[in-house]
Amino acid sequence: MKLRKVSGCEDKTCPTVYVSDRGTAVVQGDHVAGAEGLVLGEGETAVELPPEVILDAVSALVESGVSTDVVQRLRETLK
Repeated sequence: MKLRKVSGCEDKTCPTVYVSDRGTAVVQGDHVAGAEGLVLGEGETAVELPPEVILDAVSALVESGVSTDVVQRLRETLK
């Protein structure tokens, strides 16, 4: 899988969002364990991201021409 960074800082060890060549998103952030309401399946992990990292990723996806339906659903989810 090949990743393209779409938001985050220039440092390699900060919260970041990537888009893969498979059309999926990959996120990097601080590991979350044991938060109320969090239920993880086998092999899953949760990370915490600042909202601005997610919004910057949405903006980058818009600029790259991703489906407007996908962007609209993301915006509605983040409200």
